[in-house]
Amino acid sequence: MSSTVLPASNYVSVTWGIRTDSGGLTVTLLHRAGIMSQAGAGHVTVLTFDNFPNYEQVEVELRKMGRLFGDVSICNLWDWLRTEQVPVRATGTSADILKAFAPIADSDSFESTFRNGKELSRTRYASDDLTVLQVDHFREDGTMLLSDRRDFRERGVRGGRRIVLCDLQGNPYKLWKYPNDFYHWALDRMNGKTPTTYIIDSKTAVNMFVEYRRRNALTVHVIQGAHVEGTTADGRPILTQARSKSIAQIPAFDLVATLTKRQRRDVTDIVGASPNLVVIPNSVPLPDPQEIVLERPVDRGIVVAAFVPRKRVHLAIEAASKANSSAQIHLDVYGEGETRPKVEAMVTSAQADGYTTLHGYSTTALNETKTASFILITSETEGTPLVLLEGMAAGCIPISFDIPYGPSDIIVDGVNGFLIPDGDTDAMAAAIVRLQSLPEDKVLAMRAAAIQSVQSFNDAAVVQLWSKALRTAWKHKSARWWRALRKWQASNAEKAYARRAPEIGPKTPPAPRR
Repeated sequence: MSSTVLPASNYVSVTWGIRTDSGGLTVTLLHRAGIMSQAGAGHVTVLTFDNFPNYEQVEVELRKMGRLFGDVSICNLWDWLRTEQVPVRATGTSADILKAFAPIADSDSFESTFRNGKELSRTRYASDDLTVLQVDHFREDGTMLLSDRRDFRERGVRGGRRIVLCDLQGNPYKLWKYPNDFYHWALDRMNGKTPTTYIIDSKTAVNMFVEYRRRNALTVHVIQGAHVEGTTADGRPILTQARSKSIAQIPAFDLVATLTKRQRRDVTDIVGASPNLVVIPNSVPLPDPQEIVLERPVDRGIVVAAFVPRKRVHLAIEAASKANSSAQIHLDVYGEGETRPKVEAMVTSAQADGYTTLHGYSTTALNETKTASFILITSETEGTPLVLLEGMAAGCIPISFDIPYGPSDIIVDGVNGFLIPDGDTDAMAAAIVRLQSLPEDKVLAMRAAAIQSVQSFNDAAVVQLWSKALRTAWKHKSARWWRALRKWQASNAEKAYARRAPEIGPKTPPAPRR
């Protein structure tokens, strides 16, 4: 791959948090960071914002797993801030800062995080044990770093936020009332006036970039997942609560990338014509088609998915159980998560123990697509599922619900896989049975067609798309006519959004404390 493809800039890939068992979005952004570092980006920083104390260990493990490669490193906001030289305020601490500064006391009820025996943070919760009311961060020498209080108006009741940064002695130094103002200060301090390209995948982190506009900062929003979760009775789109702000503010970003043309159409349907909107699919490392063994047992299926409500893994079990009554199959399921009890209950109720194996989470699960006959995809929504691309690249025939957005853009029903009406487990079972009954030459042809279908998702081709889009975006950023066009776009988007009047879906409740 050329070493001078991408425009000169600092490159920062933004997400909220990363773990070694994180799913497809994290795998995708780490892969993109790696191939960009090899294509002229130089060092790429993966910036995280969550309060997790062991990123050094995560980085080591991700390199061992092969998910972190090239000149790429992980930088956590709080670890970076611990290294910053915050001076003593020459004029002393103002009354407003002193009023806002109320660190969690030893006598309070709180949870702590530690690293190497040193306390790095304290978190205070509301009476529901879920709602965060305050987080205090410490430097490794024990001094107070920052206090983020979220119940300023009435202690114990969330409302009114005050963020106080402390100097190296732990004394209050600077105050923010709004978190985005603090994040913007940190971003400015991290990169100064150096041209910096921020590529934001996270639906959580992206909201802090909506109003982040700097001459030296190119903000790029990648819409990985579906932004709509249905329509109202009168035909209006229902936006996911997490993505509603960033979708409504599409003109605020220098560049917005969707994964498919269908996804782009749905975005413009809500916010109108968008000159900053492009289509760039995710890429996957594709094996040499000559190395794929097409001849394999036709009865083995696979599911690779997190056990979360959106993935609906229990429907894969249900479909397999219906298929097994007509054709003997075996289903290997790789994944873990909150809906495991529901999946296990489906295995029990369908009496599927004899032909279904729940393997749990595995970092090498996708290697199984090289020997499995078919892969079931039962999600409610996707962008371009990594498991779909890697499965097809390995000659594993996809049997997928027709959902927004990825499967229908790649799968041609009956040619390189099967597209099933969303949620129809009877139709999915019929497709599994049909595959078992096809002549061998037809099955081999479908495997070959699946492999061929994803060849355009290779790293080099996708990097070229990124190169063109980023070079154009940087060139446009300083052009007066482009700024005028963006103003028109913002006005047009506001009017289009008002006409479509999308509804905002319910907010996802906070995850239980571990």
